[in-house]
Amino acid sequence: MDTVQRLFPAGFPVSLQVIAATVVLGFFYSLITKDRPFSGFPVISIDGKSPKKTWLFDGGKALAEGVQRVVTGTGPKIVLPNHYADEMRNHPSLSFSKAFAKDFFVNYPGFEPHRQGLKTGDALIQEVTRVKLTQSLNLVTGDLVDETTASLHDIFGESEEWKTFLIRDAMADVVARLSSRVFLGKDLCRNKRWLDIAKTFTIDSFVVSHIMRAAPPFMRPITYWLLPQSRRLRKAVRDSRAMIEPEVERRKAVVDAALADGKKPPKTADTLGWMYEIAKSRNLKDVDYSAAQLSLTMAAIHTTTEATCQALLDICEYPEVAEQLRQEIIEVLSEGGWAKTSLYKLKLMDSFLKEGQRFRPMAAASMNRYVEKDIELSDGTILPKGSRVMVASSFMDPTIYSDPERFDAARFLRMRQQPGEENSWQFVTTNPAHLLFGHGQHACPGRFFASNEVKIALCQFLLKYDWRFVPGEGRPTPQVFEAGQGVHPSAKIQARRRKPEIDIDNL
Repeated sequence: MDTVQRLFPAGFPVSLQVIAATVVLGFFYSLITKDRPFSGFPVISIDGKSPKKTWLFDGGKALAEGVQRVVTGTGPKIVLPNHYADEMRNHPSLSFSKAFAKDFFVNYPGFEPHRQGLKTGDALIQEVTRVKLTQSLNLVTGDLVDETTASLHDIFGESEEWKTFLIRDAMADVVARLSSRVFLGKDLCRNKRWLDIAKTFTIDSFVVSHIMRAAPPFMRPITYWLLPQSRRLRKAVRDSRAMIEPEVERRKAVVDAALADGKKPPKTADTLGWMYEIAKSRNLKDVDYSAAQLSLTMAAIHTTTEATCQALLDICEYPEVAEQLRQEIIEVLSEGGWAKTSLYKLKLMDSFLKEGQRFRPMAAASMNRYVEKDIELSDGTILPKGSRVMVASSFMDPTIYSDPERFDAARFLRMRQQPGEENSWQFVTTNPAHLLFGHGQHACPGRFFASNEVKIALCQFLLKYDWRFVPGEGRPTPQVFEAGQGVHPSAKIQARRRKPEIDIDNL
């Protein structure tokens, strides 16, 4: 410290000395650790913007055909055309977790859930989702229906007059309760502080990540500590530990006592129990259950909220489709109630959801990977070790989708009716033509749960409420960043209670 102090005039405040030293050290650290550009890949810039600003503000336009390089806030990435998707999907030298580690600043406090979610080796969260949750979908349907009924009453009310809502806030409330009901049980899913964390943690972590990506690398440490969202992230992690860790200890004691008595541990039906069950069976040590739970919640709530918001906005924009969906819901649920086959039979709804994400995709690129060693692709292209890559989507490819600029709710229903294509174009199906959930071994493992969750919610939304845009305003303009888009936080929608054609709460 004495050496540092000698560099400044006498009387210079210590606090400012620390800040200045941090900036200087950060600058040199950023130079040392900065990703170096790879030769042979053209760098994209649009309308005179720098490559970095092109990606930040015109990322969708930057994803032109051909192998190219974009400069993101955390360094260069190679963009591959969509036809490489099958070649890339299961390649052993491509890492999913390492591709996102820099984007989400996993070594900063408050990002522990991101670090746990991207942790290599134990794959705890992936196994909980892919195996336990997916196998239990039929068992949790009743809980989802019950929680949807309660949350709609609490959030949208029973008024038959038009009321205005901030759509993203309202949908985040609903989705947080539904997901938490299955993840943590009935008590915590209605705990106000937990629901606040579940809704805001994802948004805050994305805001902090986006701001830090846009900031010069040497300014990121200071930027992080100045952001109010960073403080909220750290508090959210602390508060979630205070709620979840006692519950984990309670469950551990129950399991250990049963095993000590030579009995089988009681079966669990939520993700917290499944995490402990898997960790114990595989002898995993140092599992951060609170961070793992937040990671799972973050992944579930963000994308499901966006998909549900998009669906409701499409219902407002295409009211004739809303009536068609209502008729399908009435026919299917009148026949089978909430039986395990009912959600599968909602084929128009399935197509409607998939078309909504094709027409206004959350991301124009997917399949982000880190190259662990040089890879030669089938056409001779070399992906250099240490590079990060992603695959461009093809949602508007006229060779795949006829009249792609038109929203067609039944598009995928017709595609499924072609011989041999029944299972190729479902909402949860991944293929190069539709990369909403990624593709290959790292495709979103929770997509089956998310699909059921959205469909159950839409059944109740459509039978219990009418929906419309705020008169005179039309469809809200989306929020765009990099190559993604989402519902703007200020977007509004109107709803009013209607009399459902069937008693959907008592099927």
